[in-house]
Amino acid sequence: MVDPLINKLQHYTDLGKKELSMLRSLPGRTKRYEKGEYVITEGENPVAVHLMLEGWACRCKMLSDGREQIMGYLIKGDLCDLHVTLLSHMDHSIRTLTPATVAMISEESINQIFEDYPDLARALSWSMTVDEAITRHWILNIGLRTAEARIAHLFCEMILRYQASGLTRDTTIDMPLTQVNLAETLGLTSVHVNRVLQRLRQKNLITLTRKTLTALDFEGLKEVAEFNDIYLHLR
Repeated sequence: MVDPLINKLQHYTDLGKKELSMLRSLPGRTKRYEKGEYVITEGENPVAVHLMLEGWACRCKMLSDGREQIMGYLIKGDLCDLHVTLLSHMDHSIRTLTPATVAMISEESINQIFEDYPDLARALSWSMTVDEAITRHWILNIGLRTAEARIAHLFCEMILRYQASGLTRDTTIDMPLTQVNLAETLGLTSVHVNRVLQRLRQKNLITLTRKTLTALDFEGLKEVAEFNDIYLHLR
């Protein structure tokens, strides 16, 4: 159940049997969400930390007129709101992008890790640091990169995140997002997203069919994106 989380954390530090046993004992009850449901909304004070077991979700914020900005994707093995054990409330919302299953981890369990499992606490802290690094690159995407580079960069990042969590060994991943989702993420219109996807296909860099993305030329895709994976700290 928690193997994707374990795979990801082991990129940051070595985990022994004691730490692995603790991780495997963490998930409490699980809850199934339909596409478009809120796992938690901005301003809430959650009573548990949420772990993605299946599906995709996103971090998002909404303006008063209903427009929404997606600020991060959450996939299997990602902790949605680890930082709330330090803060009093959520400063953004978590919404599902597909049907999803989420496990609840008690705040007491997280506090115990930080008190009694220093290596595991270090790995979780490193994971939060990587989340912040990803956000910085998303800001850079919207601010400076071309539309083609924005989409290419996002695809490169998601492929490496899938690999880090042990969800794939190659460059084929789930891509259940609509062109509207991509537009809300990258500050583009859905029409512009469609045109860019067509160009990436024409250059034989990707295929995107039946909610599956394959990078046919991963190095070429990284070149388009000017992608450097150092911010993911996978080494």
